[in-house]
Amino acid sequence: MHRDPSPADSCQTDSATGACAPIAPLAPLAHGAVVGSTATPPPAPIGAGRSVWLRANGRPGVVIASLAVAMALALLLLARPWSRPVGVVTWLGGAGVLVAGAGGVMLTSRPRLVLEKESVRVHLAPGRIDPVPLEFVECFFLGSRFEPPPPGDDSTGGARVRTLVMRIAERAVDHAARPTLPLWGAWSEGSVTFDGRWCEPLSVDLVRRLNRDLAAAKRSARARNEARGEAT
Repeated sequence: MHRDPSPADSCQTDSATGACAPIAPLAPLAHGAVVGSTATPPPAPIGAGRSVWLRANGRPGVVIASLAVAMALALLLLARPWSRPVGVVTWLGGAGVLVAGAGGVMLTSRPRLVLEKESVRVHLAPGRIDPVPLEFVECFFLGSRFEPPPPGDDSTGGARVRTLVMRIAERAVDHAARPTLPLWGAWSEGSVTFDGRWCEPLSVDLVRRLNRDLAAAKRSARARNEARGEAT
């Protein structure tokens, strides 16, 4: 019987760094689940002390942009500005559609995880970014969850959807849960779960890179704190 991967299945603690590293191969997922690529790009630096750890899935943004342009063109065709004067309301409507589309693209394309100085910033809800102190982030591992079929669809029987889990230390009670957009993921009981359909492809290599970068960021933070302590 299939069960969801647990931290023990997907990572082990490195005695030198204290971070988790994945050790088990991925279990095969049912038809319709998202399969990640094994080629994982390195984290993208976006400024002093900032780097992207987990990118968003860019395809929803492309769909939103295409729909916005199509709606604006349809409005333009219905108004027929080449044959008669068009009122201000029509132009404002078209501009509003394009602005809304641009806003949707920005929200869906914003990275899901960004390291900024000594905190990990989580974006799992539109217009909301939740920072977690680096010291409270324990490790990353792969998981999965069951996605039931749409109402009335009895042909597929649902599917397993791959997820990425960021584990937060039990002592960080103030960071144990946050509201999220369910499509993007969930945050409860100290586990931040990212839905694989709304972020970059998930893979073992990605988890290894995340745990490696987490360990490196913690070492750098400790070194900075020790340097500040010696300076005082």
